[in-house]
Amino acid sequence: MEWLAVVMAGGLALLLWQLLDSPWPWLLALGVLLLSALVGARRPGALAAGLAAADVWWLLSVPWWGWCLVMGGALLALAAWWTWMRYRGRPFGLAAEGSLPALRPAQPLARVPTAGPGEQTMPIPRITSRPGLPGWRGRPVRRFHAVSAAAVGALVLAAGIVGQQLAAAELADRRQAELDQAHQEAFSRIMPHSSGSFVQAMIKSIAERQPTIACGILTPPAGRDFAAAHGVDTCEHAVDALSRQVPNWVAYENAALLSLPGSATEYGPSGKWLRVDACTLAIDPPTAGPASLGIFQLELAAGGGGGYQATGFTKCL
Repeated sequence: MEWLAVVMAGGLALLLWQLLDSPWPWLLALGVLLLSALVGARRPGALAAGLAAADVWWLLSVPWWGWCLVMGGALLALAAWWTWMRYRGRPFGLAAEGSLPALRPAQPLARVPTAGPGEQTMPIPRITSRPGLPGWRGRPVRRFHAVSAAAVGALVLAAGIVGQQLAAAELADRRQAELDQAHQEAFSRIMPHSSGSFVQAMIKSIAERQPTIACGILTPPAGRDFAAAHGVDTCEHAVDALSRQVPNWVAYENAALLSLPGSATEYGPSGKWLRVDACTLAIDPPTAGPASLGIFQLELAAGGGGGYQATGFTKCL
């Protein structure tokens, strides 16, 4: 019986360990095991006590679906135990219908002498009907006991599995939201933080023929308007067309180092948006590359990194 308790407590400990992924209760189990050994407890009892202490620690931190899993498993185990006891034919279990042995032919009854006044007789053991757990201390096991325990255990176990899956899905969604937030913040940080840096990024993209730079700081709608203004179908083709107008990419990129005049930038409330007029850029020499890129509407990118992304484009008049 003690080894059965060890197996049950150990199985429950392994289940809770996998569910909660917390190894610290194993230290408590080891401490209780050592303490039980010091006070002279037998090996199976000490081991069961240590595992039970770890189980209690895990159960105190397990959510409701964990309790459902444990209770559902316990009820199914109880139903299996009752079924095994019933069909094995324990003395306190009731035999199944039709399994009674055939009656033998009537035999002549032996005459038993009447007990004298000085004789004492032992009481006949009877199956008790007092309340208690079926199969314990003589209480009979009925068929509906096992069926009811199995049905309730299956329902509770199913509720625990559903709760565990919902909790896992919620955890996955929360982690994905954290990853998305981190991605948005990183994206916002690498975006231009001023109108001047935005124009410099556009000129660098055109000078070095790297469409990914310019088309990355333009939203898809702004990129389509930018492409249509230059008579092409995509933002990448527009950057490629402008790059062909650059005879010396070093001179054109150096021209981007010149600061924009203050009148070229219009600021929105609290810096939430900017309007950059890049129609008359101070390119020196003028033949270094395009000096008219257009008017860009910039808005703060999501994520809180402080960068701007172009959400609108207007062709220069």
